[in-house]
Amino acid sequence: MVKASSVTRPGRHSAGEPGNRSSRTHRGGANLATILIISIVVAASYGGYLWLNTKGDRLIDGDVVLYTVARDDFVLSVTERGEIESAGVTEIRSEVKTKNSPGLAILRLVSEGEAVETDDFLVELDSSALVEEKITQQITVNTVEALVIEARNIYETAVITKREYIEGTYVQERQTIESEVFVAEENLNRAKEYHEYSKKLASKGYVNKLQLEADKFAVEKSVKELDAAKTRLQVLDKFTKEKMLKQCESDIKISKAKWEAEKNSLELEISKLREIEDQIAKCTITAPKPGTVVYAHESDRRGQDDFIVEEGAMIRERQPIIQLPDASAMRVVVKINESLIQFVKPGMPAVISPVGMVGQPLEGTVESVKQYAEPTGWRKANVKEYKAYVQINEPAAELRSGMTAAVTIQCEFVADAIKVPVQTVYPHGEDYYCLVVDDGNWEARVVHCGPTNDQFFVIKDGLRETEQVAMAPRKYLDRVDLPELPPEENQRAVQRPRLPGKKEAANRAKTARLVVPSSATNGS
Repeated sequence: MVKASSVTRPGRHSAGEPGNRSSRTHRGGANLATILIISIVVAASYGGYLWLNTKGDRLIDGDVVLYTVARDDFVLSVTERGEIESAGVTEIRSEVKTKNSPGLAILRLVSEGEAVETDDFLVELDSSALVEEKITQQITVNTVEALVIEARNIYETAVITKREYIEGTYVQERQTIESEVFVAEENLNRAKEYHEYSKKLASKGYVNKLQLEADKFAVEKSVKELDAAKTRLQVLDKFTKEKMLKQCESDIKISKAKWEAEKNSLELEISKLREIEDQIAKCTITAPKPGTVVYAHESDRRGQDDFIVEEGAMIRERQPIIQLPDASAMRVVVKINESLIQFVKPGMPAVISPVGMVGQPLEGTVESVKQYAEPTGWRKANVKEYKAYVQINEPAAELRSGMTAAVTIQCEFVADAIKVPVQTVYPHGEDYYCLVVDDGNWEARVVHCGPTNDQFFVIKDGLRETEQVAMAPRKYLDRVDLPELPPEENQRAVQRPRLPGKKEAANRAKTARLVVPSSATNGS
């Protein structure tokens, strides 16, 4: 039978022995060293974490935040949503004069969205009233035409009458009177011969005194008849002819004037008839060019339908009925808030992203900016917006009028610019300052600012890369020396518009967005 014996392993001592105490002391020292090493590692890790997350910003005195000046591209962009429309829209309007009526009813209408070619049917308006007016006007034209013919005949008769008098009546009357003169002269000569013969016979006693007196009377009578005939001839040449010519000329002028008046009346009535016929023809409207039919509905300021294009609707004169957009020339109409309109100018490049279209954004150019704000309703009485037209340089085939598109207008771009947050710039008098901090030393430095947006200023002169400037410099003005300003300058500095801050940017963001690429930020 074998007996068990106790074995003592190295390093294992029972309680109360000297070997156990030395082992416990060695283990306590090792734990303390481990805790110290862990504390150092944690502190270093936390310091590294803080250094990595500040990205160049550094705390001084526990409350000063610094920004490290760096170079980066500066982009000032305005992004708005707008509606795509055709830049070459052909409006089809009613050219029929409504006169005293409210308008003409639509009898037939081409379907909306239908593609039409040149001279294709679009709209037919009710022309029944114009047809009745044409019949009445045609009767008037016929009546005036008869009056023109009558006036022309009267004029031609007056011309013939004058010619008849000069070449016929006057000559005939003159010949008659000349014949009378000739007869009177012959009778006078014969009477004189009888009287002389009677005097010779009376001297011989063959003719009594009474017969002699009769022959003498016959001579005197022949003289009177000759004088009368000559007087009639003189009156005919000097008075009757002139009077008759003037009467004939007067009749000619009067009849010609009446004829011209009737001709003018006829032309006027014919013009009215042609106009009515033209109005009847305009009641049938055809397409002046190819395009896609879009009804020209009208809406009020509240966006409710004020007029709908449909069969039976009354169309007034010059009222748009149909629009034919030109798909080869498209543009976007955007409304820009008054706080941003100062940055948008014609000719600026733009990027257009139509809603629902997958692919590359389209390139565009600002075509024009309206000078006057758009009318607003009572809900937006204090919001002023201005329309801007952005032309699409190369329209895609799937673009349609009325589509919504996001438009980003690149207002300004400065490559590799030194820029700082707007919170680091402090206006003082006529100058702008940045508080530069270098190893605890504070310096108020004048800076020359370039373009700005709601986040950054471009610094043209005054700062260098890697320099550090204080955020919110207004808090630390007691650490620097600024030039003294006269009282009026202090007042002007107080009234100077504040630089854009976070609150102002937030207010603007409610109505418009001023976009700066995220790559442009450098440690807010």
